[in-house]
Amino acid sequence: MPSSIAETAAPMPTLSSLLTSDPFSISKATTGIDVLVIGSGTAGVTSAIELARKGLSVVILEAGPFLLPSHVGSTPFRSREDITPQIHNLVRYRTAWTDHEHFSDGVASPLNNDAWSAVGGRTLFWGGCTPRFSEWDFEDWPFSYEEFANYYDRAERIMHVSGRSEERPPFFRGKAQDTILDRLHKAGIDAEHAALGVDTQESRNGYVPRGFDSAADRLLRSGLLSREVARGRIVLVPDTIAESIENNGRQVTGIVARGAQSDRRFRLVARHYSLAGGAIQSTRLALDSGLRDIHPLVGTHIADHLFIQGLFRLKAPLNEPIYTFIPAGKDRPYHIQIQGPFDETWYSPYHATVWLDCDPQGLYLLAYCFGVGEAAKSNELQLTGQCGDGPGNMGRYAVLNGRTENDLRILDEMNAFLPKVAEGMGAELVRSQINPPGAALHEIGGLRMSAEPGVGVTDTHGRFWALPNLSVADSAAWPSQGSANSYLTITAWSLRHAEGVAELLGEEI
Repeated sequence: MPSSIAETAAPMPTLSSLLTSDPFSISKATTGIDVLVIGSGTAGVTSAIELARKGLSVVILEAGPFLLPSHVGSTPFRSREDITPQIHNLVRYRTAWTDHEHFSDGVASPLNNDAWSAVGGRTLFWGGCTPRFSEWDFEDWPFSYEEFANYYDRAERIMHVSGRSEERPPFFRGKAQDTILDRLHKAGIDAEHAALGVDTQESRNGYVPRGFDSAADRLLRSGLLSREVARGRIVLVPDTIAESIENNGRQVTGIVARGAQSDRRFRLVARHYSLAGGAIQSTRLALDSGLRDIHPLVGTHIADHLFIQGLFRLKAPLNEPIYTFIPAGKDRPYHIQIQGPFDETWYSPYHATVWLDCDPQGLYLLAYCFGVGEAAKSNELQLTGQCGDGPGNMGRYAVLNGRTENDLRILDEMNAFLPKVAEGMGAELVRSQINPPGAALHEIGGLRMSAEPGVGVTDTHGRFWALPNLSVADSAAWPSQGSANSYLTITAWSLRHAEGVAELLGEEI
């Protein structure tokens, strides 16, 4: 006889057991997988939904757990400053960013930066700002802004972006917002309502606005999730780490993966394979798989935004919060996001929605200034023998990103512009801080695209020139970045990527 009930009780089922599948049953599936997507952020989920809607069978592998069904700011946790950081820490791991001078081959630098691994990825925690890149940001891309604009239009509809159409007005609007915009305009500084990935459409006829955009939320709402591989469906496999990409020199032949909590390995085979783990992880997996042998640029031309924080103190308090955007210009390759009021403190990176619950009596506004970082060839990802604290081998790397003369010049301009903006608003700059490379969390590059074979690693839809059944759905393929936050452009790019994959597989576009 058992000595206690606990000895006979079966494990309690969770919500994940209804929505996700385990890797071993999927590896033995008798129905073929059309597309295997690695990563469940906006790049992976957007691509998966597009491809499933074209009738393809899709499997998403995600190294992290099923943590939240939507953005933390669309849950009751958004107001819990004691809980939200702990939610972040459940799926946060540390990474290394340094430069060539301070790096020794095979030895990781101090872990000084953050990354997250969960279903939905960073889309569970992002800050909401959704500007587009500008026309001149595409000057060194293999296609123009005009050719890409349709994907932006589609992405904004998918994400329910507010502030760019009459259907969805700006999230922050009112007397205080108008006052700040008017002051900036009078000071000769172009400023506008911030476009945000927050649905502001009024509820009507049974429709309830969706709050913050999140890949996890979109995947659940799609109606395409299945626990078994089937055409026109998506299977989500969390807690599963892709370890290596196998190839025969002409095409990918399989993915070797293992459970996050297990040493047991298995092999998945599909018609097509798509990297969507974010620029750094997609590049890291390519290097771990020996893909630098197919092109010497694999792992190079990595960049992140130049990032300065500033704190403004108003001369008189605002009676409501504001979120104002100062766009970049062709001769000013940086933008500023201004939000608040706040108590006199730095904005916490673990509370991405603090501005929804700000102190209406406060005098303090936060300024985030993002500038275009140069994607120099010498900026590269190097594998290390030391294991970081990420899942599996996901932390065994260092990003070597030294600041170029052009980077330093732009940082000087950004630093000089902040007090002018404060003065134009009727405020003073209390303090500012130049953040190190990687701190913006807007990484690009590593698997650079090109219009011609051999020039870059991937083509203009993110498909590898040397391995046509492998592609990149995220910003690893970008040759450069604009000053704008990356989320919207990643979503738009993944739509173009999915179009290219469907075309390659012979499906109707």
